[in-house]
Amino acid sequence: MEPLTNREVQTVTELPSQEMEAHNRTQDFEETDGYDDNLRLYQQLYSYATHGNTNGFHDTIEKKLQDPNARVQLLSRRSPQNNTFVHIAVSSGHAELAAEILQQHRPLLLEKNFEGDTALHIAAKFRDIDTTTNTLLREARGTTDVENNGDVLTLLRMKNNEENTALHETLIRGHQSVAKCLIEADPAVSLYTNKEQKSPLYLAAEKGLVEIVKLIKKNAVEKNTEIQGKSPLLAAILGRQKEGSYIEKILLLFFFFYSTLKYNKLR
Repeated sequence: MEPLTNREVQTVTELPSQEMEAHNRTQDFEETDGYDDNLRLYQQLYSYATHGNTNGFHDTIEKKLQDPNARVQLLSRRSPQNNTFVHIAVSSGHAELAAEILQQHRPLLLEKNFEGDTALHIAAKFRDIDTTTNTLLREARGTTDVENNGDVLTLLRMKNNEENTALHETLIRGHQSVAKCLIEADPAVSLYTNKEQKSPLYLAAEKGLVEIVKLIKKNAVEKNTEIQGKSPLLAAILGRQKEGSYIEKILLLFFFFYSTLKYNKLR
């Protein structure tokens, strides 16, 4: 797994020493007789989350948090950057532990940090994280015989503070294998726009990701008559000006935009 950029590291995850110092100053629990114990438990679980110690995390929860209310309270606790344990596990590359935490407290799947990122947004910012992405989608579906598509669609369509979905984030970084996974899970999100009025289709065209453009065309575009936001054809042209090698992409876009589509607005 490729690490995040310096800026992303600062906004997604914190060093354990910084985190613990901040929590010594932050009183998320009432200062009752058990406050120090709760803080120590949080610190211990935080360490397990950053190091991927699934067994340690599980055993601590089972042995020291037998009261369901106390368990939910501790698992719901946030870091100074408003990251949950699931955010922390995913940003540290520990998919198995993220799944364990979600099985303990499923609502964390849809929680956001201060950047508006869900755990799926954070996973999408890494390269080659098919395992993490599939793990989160599997947990969203649940373990019943009937898939919980409602939670899957909610997760895939959630936007962060830049109004990016997880698919936007992975295409911004050019991570094609992850993008394919997300598109196949929810083709419609390929046409969602962000603050800049750029859809994932626009981003794919801009970067010259021909296979992604073809996949979106097949799974989403042909089932919709309107393309919202900035024109992907314009993205293809601008992308060619930047990179100089996107002839196939431009011809592809020209074909399906002017032969089979009408788009809403050119902005």
